Amino acid sequence: MIVAVTVKQVAARVGLPSRTVRYYDRIGLVRADERSTSGYRLYGPEGEGRLRFIRHAKTLGFSLDEIRGLLEAAEGGCGATVPELKRLLDQKVAEIDVKIAEFVAFRERLVEYSEGKPSHDRGCCGDGSFCNCLDDVPEP
Repeated sequence: MIVAVTVKQVAARVGLPSRTVRYYDRIGLVRADERSTSGYRLYGPEGEGRLRFIRHAKTLGFSLDEIRGLLEAAEGGCGATVPELKRLLDQKVAEIDVKIAEFVAFRERLVEYSEGKPSHDRGCCGDGSFCNCLDDVPEP
C-alpha cells in the first residue's frame, strides 16, 4: 500500500516551502495523486520524487521551462534524461562564460576610467551647474 502525504509533509521531505509545492502543482510540474475527503492534495512517491528532481534542477540554475523539458525527458528514463541534462548544463556553462567575459570587460572599463580620472582639483563643479564629474565617461 502506497502512503500518500499532504503538501506540508511532502514539502518538508523534499526541502521546499509548501506554497512552492502548490505553485508547481498549479503550473503542472507535479500533480497530486489524489485528494483527501477534506480536499487536501495528497502526494505519493512519484510526486515526491518529481519534487526532489525539480528542487535539484533549480539548484543547478535551470528555469522552470528548462525543468519542464527535463521532466518530459525523465518520463523516458535516465537514457533520455542524461543527454538532455548534458545539453542544458553545457548551455548554462556557455552562458556563464559569456557573462564572465562581460564582467571582466566591464571591470577593465571601470579600472581604466578610475585610473585616468583626474582629482577633484579640476574644478568641474565650479560654474554653478549640476556636477559634471561623469561627463567624460566613455560610451560602451
